[in-house]
Amino acid sequence: MRALYLLRVTIVSVEALVLAFTWLTYQYFGTELGLMATSLSLNEDVLKNLMLMPTVLAAWVINELRVLLQEDKETIRILTEWEDYWKLKVHIWVGLGFAVVFVLISLIPWTAKSGINTGVGLLLFAASIVGQLFLAISVYAARIRVKEIITHINTPKNK
Repeated sequence: MRALYLLRVTIVSVEALVLAFTWLTYQYFGTELGLMATSLSLNEDVLKNLMLMPTVLAAWVINELRVLLQEDKETIRILTEWEDYWKLKVHIWVGLGFAVVFVLISLIPWTAKSGINTGVGLLLFAASIVGQLFLAISVYAARIRVKEIITHINTPKNK
């Protein structure tokens, strides 16, 4: 059952949708992407800083996921006693996996000599930024929700 849940969380996610959309875009609009990439002219300094954005977002996501599970002793105690704690950990591991995948995708155009001057490079770069942004938003929302739940549990009326 846990393996099926892991598979469901991985496949039924916005991040998986971004990857599928990237593949479909490449399949159906590869030549148009190439034309668009060659017509772009970006400042080299801006481009170098933009290329680091997915990696910086991944570092933030990884730190936030770590803090989510290890915030303080009371939160850890409450979370580990929760019967669906394993589901939270599945979501965290899948989030970590997607963060790594999007960083690896962003490194392909960065390490290639052509960079984002090709359609594939531009598409991979855009997909990595969009994927990391969606991942960051979902991690932020999860942190807020867990804080709300912990606060609700710790209120005097609920103890």
